[in-house]
Amino acid sequence: MGIRNGLFSGKAKRPIAVHFGNDGVIRMMRLQGMDDQTMQASFEVSVGDQAGLSEAVTCFRSRNTVVSVPSSQVLLTHIRVDCDATDDEVVERLCRGNEGWKNASIRQLPIFTNLRTGTKSKLQQELLCVGVPKKVLEQCVLILEAASLHVQKITVPIHATLRAFDRLYRRESDGSITSMVVDLDQKQTIAMIAHGMNLVVASSLQYKSDTSEKDKWAASPILVPAGGISDEFERRGETQPRGLVQPKQKQLPTSTREDDLLVDELKGCMRHHNSLFPDRVIDRIVFSGSGALHTQRCASVATKLGLSGFIADPSAWISGAEGIASGPVWTTVAGLCLTCSGQSR
Repeated sequence: MGIRNGLFSGKAKRPIAVHFGNDGVIRMMRLQGMDDQTMQASFEVSVGDQAGLSEAVTCFRSRNTVVSVPSSQVLLTHIRVDCDATDDEVVERLCRGNEGWKNASIRQLPIFTNLRTGTKSKLQQELLCVGVPKKVLEQCVLILEAASLHVQKITVPIHATLRAFDRLYRRESDGSITSMVVDLDQKQTIAMIAHGMNLVVASSLQYKSDTSEKDKWAASPILVPAGGISDEFERRGETQPRGLVQPKQKQLPTSTREDDLLVDELKGCMRHHNSLFPDRVIDRIVFSGSGALHTQRCASVATKLGLSGFIADPSAWISGAEGIASGPVWTTVAGLCLTCSGQSR
């Protein structure tokens, strides 16, 4: 099992990171070099504005790109299959629930093995399957090639968003930290749970973020407290007890019906995680994407889940990105940029 139909193939070295957002905006960023986290340039342009895209390209000292497709176009599901199942058998299983998998490029990520439904049943494994329709991949490539760019690699926001947080994991014990990252968006919200840097659960949610009454974003620290923060929690030692942490805040944020709907779905993701990894609790929740501009909503959700909550601003890790490339909306493209620049390793 592994890569199918070429998705995620290829290697990139200091290219332009390009993310096609669900809001119809293409966001681009490039760092100076392999060991320099200074931003060389960033740009955002509307999809369909080919002249604007061609103008943006002139801002970069490269024509090679690494691309992330819109999250709304990503197929995502967990399935359990026999450990000896072939790629064709996996695709057949996927198509039972959604025929769209038949015409998609698919990557299968083994999450958990040694599963049995009965004493005499075959050994099974749980797979996280991620797919993108081939026509979506082709369209993204055509748009960029028309602006004289060369696409070296195509990936999905799930991978790119998580990579934005790799720099939080620098100590040997950091692999013990379990984080839930929630990418909030008008068209698609995705919840991801990672052990350190290793993705173990990902789910597309029914919840859609609205655009009203968003807090204005400003340059900020690496992680902005949403539901409260304890420095001891952020870098706790291995000898300290692990468990849910009640967020510290002076006043509980206002709760809405939308908050409750999101909380219910996230609790489902947590139950899925706990069924696979009963010995690991989720330590914190980090919000990214356009919906993370609703800081009060994020605080309310974090509080109801009993987790320390944060708003992502990966631009704080990238020198020179405090202006146009700041805030949670830039999480995915910044993560992609850090990855292809060798800084997330």
